[in-house]
Amino acid sequence: MDIIPNPVQVIPPSPEQKELYEAPFKEKADTTVALEKPKLTHEQLTSIPDVIDGHQLSAKDKYDLLLDALVVDKNDLYYFLDDKGYIIRHFTQEPTDKEKRFVNFEDVTFDMKKTQLNDQNFEYLKKSLKYLGFGENLNSALEVRLKEGSDKFTLGASAAFSTPNAKDMVNYELRFSKSKTTDNYFLNDYQATLEKGNANGTVQDPVSRVFTLNKGNDITAKEAYNLLSGRSIQKNAEITDKQNVTESGEPIKRKEEVWMKLDFEKKNDQGQFSFKTFYKNYGFDLDKAVTTHPIKELNDPDHRERLMSSLKRGNLQSVTLEKNGTEEKAFVAASPQFKNLSLYDKDLKLVYEKPQDIKVQNQEDKGYQRSR
Repeated sequence: MDIIPNPVQVIPPSPEQKELYEAPFKEKADTTVALEKPKLTHEQLTSIPDVIDGHQLSAKDKYDLLLDALVVDKNDLYYFLDDKGYIIRHFTQEPTDKEKRFVNFEDVTFDMKKTQLNDQNFEYLKKSLKYLGFGENLNSALEVRLKEGSDKFTLGASAAFSTPNAKDMVNYELRFSKSKTTDNYFLNDYQATLEKGNANGTVQDPVSRVFTLNKGNDITAKEAYNLLSGRSIQKNAEITDKQNVTESGEPIKRKEEVWMKLDFEKKNDQGQFSFKTFYKNYGFDLDKAVTTHPIKELNDPDHRERLMSSLKRGNLQSVTLEKNGTEEKAFVAASPQFKNLSLYDKDLKLVYEKPQDIKVQNQEDKGYQRSR
């Protein structure tokens, strides 16, 4: 999984600013009246880089970039903003390559005199991003935003996930805020939006959820993708046992591995998809569920360990099924709700998932046997 940072994004002009800017160009504009020019806000100015591709931006350059286009004659190049505020390149003398279209943080420089960087906090946030599976590609953008000194900021990124018959895309929006008492910043949560691809090249309606962090069992970028895809993950959670209390009357808390998946039919008070949680006493045993299938990889201890670990993270795992002396490629995923594995064929067509599906499958095909 490669995390791709979003390009440089600035605060786009408001409708009122656009209207003021475009007023002189309208057909019925009164040329005898001095028209008011739109003024850029401090936030807009600080969101615009001071240098783009080695070109130092003047105040007029920033004004042109935000409201019209910034033309760099010597390079036959101009810059403009798209609807979301991303800075776009356009070469006038040659086709603009897709890879060169967007301006990235490596291509710009901001006025770094605004705020002194808290190196310790910067290192902590970098480690947090890496732990969550976002790697190191966001570090440049993170440093820029920290030095800007805003009370809140967001970082955007995307990741592509390939399946046997399509490609899924997840867009992430990571939300940071500054402490009210210190100069430390915290990564509070992130929103993940899945655009699932179809075999015919079309894309399904996006599915989104906000994942809260700093609870000790944070959901990683890959786990968020798996959850939004409808699969289950296992996390270590703190369970409050209200039936057993301490001498002071406080409920006893314990750590327990629980399974969880999103409930796309129900939302919580914040408008987010709720979680379905399956505790140990629910009775799902992953090891037992796996061994009921003729999976070749179970015969090798190392392969077995990797398979189990992958399923606990919610991955759709490729396996080899042994049938009447032959081998077939398939995919499996943990399905704690039905105390089983979801089984897919090589084309990702669901073979069975629910208990009643298993009974039908066993009646239709009794030829599956695992080698010894």
